[in-house]
Amino acid sequence: VDETDKQNFYFLEMNTRLQVEHPVTEMVSGGGDGVDLVYGMINVAAGRGIPEEYLDLVHRGYDLESMTEEEVEGLAVPHTGHAIEARIYAEDPIRGFLPSTGPLLKYVEPPKSIPAHENGNDCRIRVDSGVLPGSIISPYYDPMISKVIAYSPNNRNESINALRGALDRYVIRGIEQNSSFILDVLRNKYFNEGRTPTNFIDLHYPDGFTGVELDSNERAELVAITAAVNSWRRAHLDLPPLSMNDIYTNDGEKVVVCLGGMFGSASVVHVTDSENGKVLVEHIPQKSTSCVAEDDNSREDLSALHDITINSIEYDPLNPVVEVVINGQQKAIQIQNEDNTGIFSAQYSGANVECLVMSVDEYTLSRHMKEPKALDTSNLILSPMPGTLVSYAVDDGDEVLAGQEICVVEAMKMQNVLRSARSGIIKKCHAEVGASLMTDEMIVEFDS
Repeated sequence: VDETDKQNFYFLEMNTRLQVEHPVTEMVSGGGDGVDLVYGMINVAAGRGIPEEYLDLVHRGYDLESMTEEEVEGLAVPHTGHAIEARIYAEDPIRGFLPSTGPLLKYVEPPKSIPAHENGNDCRIRVDSGVLPGSIISPYYDPMISKVIAYSPNNRNESINALRGALDRYVIRGIEQNSSFILDVLRNKYFNEGRTPTNFIDLHYPDGFTGVELDSNERAELVAITAAVNSWRRAHLDLPPLSMNDIYTNDGEKVVVCLGGMFGSASVVHVTDSENGKVLVEHIPQKSTSCVAEDDNSREDLSALHDITINSIEYDPLNPVVEVVINGQQKAIQIQNEDNTGIFSAQYSGANVECLVMSVDEYTLSRHMKEPKALDTSNLILSPMPGTLVSYAVDDGDEVLAGQEICVVEAMKMQNVLRSARSGIIKKCHAEVGASLMTDEMIVEFDS
C-alpha cells in the first residue's frame, strides 16, 4: 500500500494457503477419522459452506436439543490422539544443511502403519510427496522431498516412536537428506519430555550436527545384525566364504565386525546358542592386536560385553530394509550394496555406518596394516554444495586474509558467499564464472 502524498509504504501479508503442517490437524481431527481441509476449503469457496459430514463430526455425541444456541455454536471438531510431522529435505545436515541435488536413484516410502510399542496397536503413517524413483532434485526449487506424519490414537510418545520407525524404513538414495538429523532429535530425551524451547537446536547442537551417535547397546545390536546379514548373504548369494563356518549355525564360532571400515571400532561376535539366535558381542580395545581376551579376568572392561538375541530376521537382498526382532523389540536396518572391498553401508536408528565383516584371522592380520592418511585440502577452496559459480572477488596472484570473500555460489535460489579460511596468495582460480559445480569440486587453489 502506497500513501503517495506522504511517501509511506506499508506491506500487508495475507496468508490464505494451507500451512505445511496441515496434515497434523487433519490426522487428529474428527475422532481419529481425519478431515480433508482442502475439500472443506473448496466447498466453502464454492459457496456450499462447511461440508455436512464435518458438521456431523462436530455434533457427534451431543444432545443438541438439550443445549443452548451458544453452546452449540461453541462446539468444534473433536481432537483425538497425537500426530507429529517431519519434513524431509534434500539437504545435508552434516554440511550445515546445504542443498543436495541429483536423481533419486532409489526411493521407497515407509509402510502405512507402524506397530506401537506400548499396547500393540498400530500407528498410522502418512506420506505427502511429489517424487518417484528417478525424480531429479534440481538446484532451482525448494528442496523439500516429502512430509512424513505419524498418528497415534493414544499418546505423544507412541507417535514419536512411530515416526522413528517410519523414517528407519524410508529409503532415499542418490542425494543427501535430513532424516538422520530428524531421527537424532526424536531420540533426544528433552524432546521426548516436551522440553522444546525455540532455541532447542542452538542449545543441543551448538557446533552443528555431526551425525547420530549410537550408544553401546545400539552398536552391539548393529554388530549382531551385521554379522547375521553377512552370514545370510554368503550362504545365499554364493559369495566367497570366510575362513569359518556359518556363525549362526555353529555354537562357539566367532566373526569380527568393524564399524567404520577396517580401521574403525571392532567387535567380535561369539555364537552362544545358534538354535535360539543368541550371541555375545564383545568390543575389542582399539590398541589390542588380538581378537579377544583369553578369559574374563584379562578383560579391561566387562561393560564391553553384550548378550544379544536375534529372535527373527527378514532379509531380502532386493529390499534394502531388513526387519529384525532383536532382544524382543521390532527394529529396522537399511543395508546398501557391498563394494569391492567387502564394506557395505548400514543405516540404523539414523546412524550411517560402514560395516566390514572379517574372520578372526583376517582381523588379526589387518592390525599390521597402516591407516591411510587423509587427503590434505588445506590449500584448496572446494564447493560445499552443487550450484553455479556466480562471481569471484579475487584473481590469480591476489593476497587474501582469513575471512575475506573469495566467490559466490548460487544454489536453490540462494547466493552463498565463500570466504577464505586462511591468509595466503591465490595460486589459481580453477572454476569459470557461470560453471555448474559439484559438491567438493575445486574452485580456488592457494600457493603452498
